[in-house]
Amino acid sequence: MRTKLLLLIFLSNCLIVISQNFNPIIPDNIADPSISKFGDTYYLYGTTDIDRGLEEMGPPVVWKSKDFVNWSFEGTILTGIDWNKPYIYTDNEGKKKYGYYRYWAPGRVVKKDNLYYLFPTIVSPNGSGPVYTLVSDFPDGPFRFQNGDGLFGEEVPDGKKPSQPFIPDIDVEPFIDDDGKNYVYWRHRKAARVNTDFSEIKGDIVTIPSKRTAYSEGPALFKRQGIYYYIYTQGGDQNYRNAYMISKEGPLSGFKAPKENDVFIFSSIENGVWGPGHGNVFYDADSDTHLFVYLEFGEGSTTRQVFVDKMEFYPDGTIKTVIPGHKGVGYLNNIPDTRNNLAINTKVAASSYRKERISTEKIETLPNNPEPDGKSVVVASRKFTYEPQNAVDGSNGTRWMASENDKAPHLILDFEKIIDVKQCDLSFTFPALGHVWIVEKSLDGNHWEVCGIQNEVVARSPHIITEIGETRYLRINIIKGNPGLWEIKVY
Repeated sequence: MRTKLLLLIFLSNCLIVISQNFNPIIPDNIADPSISKFGDTYYLYGTTDIDRGLEEMGPPVVWKSKDFVNWSFEGTILTGIDWNKPYIYTDNEGKKKYGYYRYWAPGRVVKKDNLYYLFPTIVSPNGSGPVYTLVSDFPDGPFRFQNGDGLFGEEVPDGKKPSQPFIPDIDVEPFIDDDGKNYVYWRHRKAARVNTDFSEIKGDIVTIPSKRTAYSEGPALFKRQGIYYYIYTQGGDQNYRNAYMISKEGPLSGFKAPKENDVFIFSSIENGVWGPGHGNVFYDADSDTHLFVYLEFGEGSTTRQVFVDKMEFYPDGTIKTVIPGHKGVGYLNNIPDTRNNLAINTKVAASSYRKERISTEKIETLPNNPEPDGKSVVVASRKFTYEPQNAVDGSNGTRWMASENDKAPHLILDFEKIIDVKQCDLSFTFPALGHVWIVEKSLDGNHWEVCGIQNEVVARSPHIITEIGETRYLRINIIKGNPGLWEIKVY
């Protein structure tokens, strides 16, 4: 009987894994993603969105995972800059203004000669945004500027030397060919070979030819079976999409458009995925699979999220159209997390929640061959809710958010019976800005006991409380930080 019961539990957990949607893969607003794997760990780098537009972004972090499903981060990877502090600068007319340092689109991290290289666009308060080369002894940082002592604005401290940029533009993507030579690609289809330590360009800057000539950013390059693939973006927002060129000649020349569709991923109204834009290609050697990692439009502006879908190829090497969706790819190590999340669809209440929001946009449905007079453009809508149930639905794409005027935001879980809780994971909204919280437990809903506390602002996700013990209720009180939760997991 015990064997049958264990088998039923195992099969039940397997069914949950099979039916689970894995996109978005990160419980946060992240854009311009790239993934690298070092050892047995996946590392995801990107732009931290905090829903304040492109004028203010969150601190840079790196998300880590052992299984491609459960991701976490701890602190920032580049210190010395207060990313959410306004800095004064003098504009071209001599007027005093203020702005923020912003960290964008760091590209794929590569390892060479025992150093890890990262290539973020760092926008200064005055709006200038070149790319800098950062290095680290570890893939999760801390990273440091390859040259100089950092960025200081208009007042450089005595004895300090400002760091100099690598490329005077945005969105650098590195590529190391089989012969060990280094290349970089950036906005406006620009590319060049660079020296061994990614500190300077060697030779001429070239422009990669492309079938489509509109503005383009967020490039990527990868090599498969002797073919070089150059990926570039078109459009933006809900119509963000990716096209590609191929070359059998080399990483800087010989690129031609595929005979069939060159736009290989674009919005899917049917699947509710809009604007699959700036992303990267990750090759999983264990499964011999190429994955496209990309940003999804989200709720608009800087509320983007990370999606991953499998890439497939025709015998001639051309890319099959990727239909973006919420299913995703799931576990890459073939060892699903079969722990029973006791929070899934449990009874939940909150101090408040924000009103729902409807997003309506015009979406081009045939980007490879648009019909004249906009006949292939469709008006589509999506609804976003912020109810407390979103925090226990098992999705990284929904969240509970307290009302803006809620002075004591909290969420209460009711398991409807007394259970023994070993661990509780809290994935807060905008976690890179940090949180202070108190978690309490109760057997009857009237008498409460503190079982976990974070009394200083810490940037991490998830926040984990262990050895909670017997309880029927859990109450999460958010003292500082954005008042919301993407997901709660209880074991």
